[in-house]
Amino acid sequence: MEGRDAEKGVSTPDEKTSLNPLKKSSLTPRRLSSYDSLSEEEQQIVHQEGLSNNYDIESVITWRVFTFIDGTILQSRVLWMETLMMGLAYWSVVLIMYEIRWKNFSEFVGSESSIRAFIAMFSTLIGLLLSFYTALNLGRWWQMRMGVQNIQEASKKLTVMISQGVTQDDVLLSTIHRYARASLFLIFAAAKVDENHQEHPLQRAVTHGFLTQEEADKLGRCNPHQTFVQAETLWVWLGNAVTSLQNQGLTKGAPHYCALMNAVEMGRNGVAEIESFLETPIPLGYVHLLCLMVKLHNGIVTLLMAMATVMLAGGEKGFQPVGVCRVAFRAFFMPFLYNAILILNAEVVDPFGADAADFKFSQYDINMLMSNRSFCKAAENLPDCLAQDVKPIKK
Repeated sequence: MEGRDAEKGVSTPDEKTSLNPLKKSSLTPRRLSSYDSLSEEEQQIVHQEGLSNNYDIESVITWRVFTFIDGTILQSRVLWMETLMMGLAYWSVVLIMYEIRWKNFSEFVGSESSIRAFIAMFSTLIGLLLSFYTALNLGRWWQMRMGVQNIQEASKKLTVMISQGVTQDDVLLSTIHRYARASLFLIFAAAKVDENHQEHPLQRAVTHGFLTQEEADKLGRCNPHQTFVQAETLWVWLGNAVTSLQNQGLTKGAPHYCALMNAVEMGRNGVAEIESFLETPIPLGYVHLLCLMVKLHNGIVTLLMAMATVMLAGGEKGFQPVGVCRVAFRAFFMPFLYNAILILNAEVVDPFGADAADFKFSQYDINMLMSNRSFCKAAENLPDCLAQDVKPIKK
C-alpha cells in the first residue's frame, strides 16, 4: 500500500514528522489506550508526545490535586491577569478606606451578615446561569467529539465493507483512509489559521501528505475558499468511487451499495455537524448578559469585602485576624471561581484549537491509519478456524 501511494506522489505517514509512528520502530503505534496495551516505556513516550488526553483520576481526587498544573485552568494567563486586577482593586480600596476611616465607619458599612445576604442575591442567579451555560457548552463539545468519531467510524466501515466484500485494490483502500484523514485534518487546520499558519488549510494538507497537488487543485475548483465544504467534498469523491464499484458489478447488490453509501454519508455528516456547531455559537445576548453580571458581581464583591476588611481591622473590637482572613478569602475566591468557569467555557467552544484540553488530531489520525491498515491485512491473516470452508447444513 505504501508503495502505491509513493508512486502517486502521496507521502506516507512514515515520511512526515507529524504523522510518524513511535520514534522507536520496535514499539507499537503511538495512538493506543493505556488499558494494559502499552508497556511502561511506551506509555511514557505517548505522554511525552502529547498524544494522550488521559489522566489519573485517582490522583486528582486526592491531596495530590494541588500538584496538578499542566492542562488545568491554573495555566490560563487571562485568569491570573483578571485575579491580579481584582487584587489591585481590593487592596487599593482597603488602603484608601483605612487611611480615611471615619467615626462610626462600622455602622456605615453594616454587619457582615447583611453584606453576605446582599452578595448571595447575585451569587444564586449567576450560579444558575453559569451552570446552564456550562452544561450547554459541554453538550456542544461532546457532539463535536461524536462528529469526529463519525468520521473515524465511516473510514473504518468503508474499509471493512470494501476490503472484505468488494476488492483488495491497494490504491482504492489507501485512498479511502487518506481522504478520511484529510477531511479531519482540514477541520483542525481551519481552526489554527493564524499568524503562525497563514498557509491555506488545503495547501497544508498537501504539505503534510494527505492530498496530492492535483487533488488539492481539483478540490479548489469545486470550492476555492470554504474549508468545510472541501472536507465534505472528499466524502463525495468516495461516494462516487462506491457508485463506480456498483456500476462495475463489484458490490453485492442494492442493499450492499446502500450500506456503503450510508458509510460515506456518515463521514460527510460528521463534517457537517462539526461545522454547524462551530459556525453557530450560543446567542451573543445571553453570553454578554452572563459575562456582564459576572464582572458586576466581582466588582461589588471586591468593593464590599474591602470595606468589610477595613471594618474588621479596627474599631472598638480592634483588629480581628480571623474575620479579616475570612473576608479577604471571600473577596478573591468567588471572583476567581466565576472567572475560571467563564474561561473553561471559552476553551470548549472550539475544541479544535491549540489549547491543552482541545482534541488532538494525531490521536485520531493514527487510530484511523492503523485501524484501516489492520483491516486490509485481516483477510490475508485469518486464523485457521475461519480460513477453512464452512460445511453446509445436511438435509
